[in-house]
Amino acid sequence: MIKQNPFAAVVNSATKRKVSPYFRALFFAALLVTFQSQIFNAESLGQTQSPSAAKRAPKKKHRLRITKGYVTGVSLKADKASMTEVAADLAKLLDAPVTLAPSIQKQVITVEFADIPLEPAMRLLAPRVFMDYEIRADAQPKLLGIFLVGQDDPDPAKDAIVQGSSQAMLFEGNTEETAEETVADEPLQVDLDDANLTIKSKKQPLVALVITIADVLGVPAEIKYESNEIVDTVIKNTPFEDAIPRLSPNIRLYVRADVTRSERTALRLVLVPPVANAGQ
Repeated sequence: MIKQNPFAAVVNSATKRKVSPYFRALFFAALLVTFQSQIFNAESLGQTQSPSAAKRAPKKKHRLRITKGYVTGVSLKADKASMTEVAADLAKLLDAPVTLAPSIQKQVITVEFADIPLEPAMRLLAPRVFMDYEIRADAQPKLLGIFLVGQDDPDPAKDAIVQGSSQAMLFEGNTEETAEETVADEPLQVDLDDANLTIKSKKQPLVALVITIADVLGVPAEIKYESNEIVDTVIKNTPFEDAIPRLSPNIRLYVRADVTRSERTALRLVLVPPVANAGQ
């Protein structure tokens, strides 16, 4: 027969009463941590499986860099890239619209070049390229827009970007007198030979000179204010893009460059107020 030590029984019973609450507290603490962990895992799982996170933007198939300065440089690496995506990035970086002709819109390109000037770079993207500029005195030509055109697409309209103001005086058409009929000693003479202008102005109003030059170039002239400027100058056989800005800082000449053919034509001639000169 085994005799039980009554003292040991009392000690064991007392120990159980003291230890039992500790383990219960530990158990509930572990249970709470497990419950919070399950909630956290459930929320994390829900976030990783959400539709917005699951849909990632597709990786671009081209890299484009524009370096602006005295000469604008273009670097492009494209591997079967969409022309519409390339054009969108070009427009954003150049801060000018880039228009694709219908035959170009669905094309994909694979090309790589680095730091090529803007106009030659555009020739690598389409069979024909047109670019519109604003030209003024003492400033680099300002790019207004680019047209990337297929071989069989029509030329872009002349007023696709450069448009006139309905509030200005607009002059179009030919004057009654032609260049051949001009008398040599007349105070105002304007002659065009190919793309070169010869201008002789003996104290003539700038407005009259602008209208005469526009008529010789065959483009509209916009007079946005009644200038009192008088021009006394002689410019001989000079490209019209260089000759016209010399006459006044208030003249804006708009031209289109046919980059593929290396030809440049005038689109419009505008005389702006002096107050607008500082902000334009």
